[in-house]
Amino acid sequence: MVTFSTKDYWGNLFVVFTVPLPNRPPVFMSMKVTEYNKDKSGVVIIDPEKFLELWRNEPHSIHRSEANGTPQTWPHDRKYGHAAEGFSHGFDNPVPLAYVSHGISTRTIVSHRFLWFGKSVRHEQFHYVGFTNGITRTIWLLTQGCTAFPVECEMPGARELHRVAAAPNTHFYTVGELAEVASHA
Repeated sequence: MVTFSTKDYWGNLFVVFTVPLPNRPPVFMSMKVTEYNKDKSGVVIIDPEKFLELWRNEPHSIHRSEANGTPQTWPHDRKYGHAAEGFSHGFDNPVPLAYVSHGISTRTIVSHRFLWFGKSVRHEQFHYVGFTNGITRTIWLLTQGCTAFPVECEMPGARELHRVAAAPNTHFYTVGELAEVASHA
């Protein structure tokens, strides 16, 4: 995934990502680098299957139907056409990264042995992600068969998200570190 930096007309720094797609030209995504997000956010190049599993795990999701959708159902989302339009502008107007958060929660699992005699209760931790924004962009990429794409995630969850859902052979960067690396590309 090619990454580089650029400045807009007003001098704001952006990191731009080239996101390859299997059956069409690549699309472009970007993230504005600010003093606030340099150390408070990280960028994770995620594995879509692992990410989708984490999204489906979100315990308090108001977007459960989108999370449990498929490439056949997502194009019927009311905002899907807006994402397609946004990605169509290419390099000249890259689409912003989705902003997500990573969490760990606990679920209680109750099992019964025989005819309700002997109950077993155990607690299991699980990872999940929630969206602040970018759901429609994400389902558009998933529908296109994207094999890896970047998301912005708040710290410290970004490091853990990288550990559990990063695409193979990708590195973790804070936004500030990524801006530095991209400026030398």
